[in-house]
Amino acid sequence: VTFQIARNTGLDWTPRGKFVEVVLNGRHIGNYYLCEQIKIDENRVNINEMGTTDVSGDAVTGGYLMELDVYFDEVNKFKSSTKQLPYMFKEPDEDILQQEQLNYFENYINTMEAYMYDDNWLINREYAGYLDLESFADWWFIYELAKNGEPNWPKSCYMHKDKLDILKAGPVWDFDWGTFTPGTSYTVKNAIYYGRLFQDPAFVNIVKSRWATLKSGFETIPDYIRSIATITRNSNNMNISLWPISSRVNGDETMSFEDAINRMVSAYEAKLQWLDTQINGM
Repeated sequence: VTFQIARNTGLDWTPRGKFVEVVLNGRHIGNYYLCEQIKIDENRVNINEMGTTDVSGDAVTGGYLMELDVYFDEVNKFKSSTKQLPYMFKEPDEDILQQEQLNYFENYINTMEAYMYDDNWLINREYAGYLDLESFADWWFIYELAKNGEPNWPKSCYMHKDKLDILKAGPVWDFDWGTFTPGTSYTVKNAIYYGRLFQDPAFVNIVKSRWATLKSGFETIPDYIRSIATITRNSNNMNISLWPISSRVNGDETMSFEDAINRMVSAYEAKLQWLDTQINGM
């Protein structure tokens, strides 16, 4: 569902997937979601794929596929100088990435943060020359609508920068814990750089403009949820007998399939309406 929300925005790319029945050695083992991985590719994150010799000039400017994650468990990584955010290099990977490339990107982020958190940051707004603010607005909508709080840590937050381009938010990833639950409040308004971004009237105007453009697409999501429920209803009955849910994370684990779907729809619609009011009132 979140990927469908993302496809209604201007993000460069969103993973595609399908629900599938898995049969292993002649035995049905349940319903799974078969999904594309995030990687640089002409049909996925379509940015320049760097080589070991791309260490200077225009060549060193991209492309970079980054993940912000507190696990901080990739080989090549750094923490940003001002915000101490955990940036990890997904691509170029450890077999390709050169020290010059790591230094370039780390300096890029540290320079952007220095501009963003300077006392006089709104006079010339130099930071905006480093971030694609429309993509950051769209990415924020998705996480707010899905109620995914992981950017607050952060975890599983992807960004990418193409050659001779600025940093863009996305793709989106990892929507499970606590998502689409009832309740209306901001989920990630202060995550990563958003606490600062929302202090910039120019960014607020971008948010309001993008919301006006994208809202009609967001309003199609309840029908999409119901259409997926129709497809998976019989499969769910079989799957739940194979894999009973023992966790108590999202609050719908003991509900019937129909009640869980209805709760998901109503929770989404309430958050959409609430967010519309908040954004229009900014």
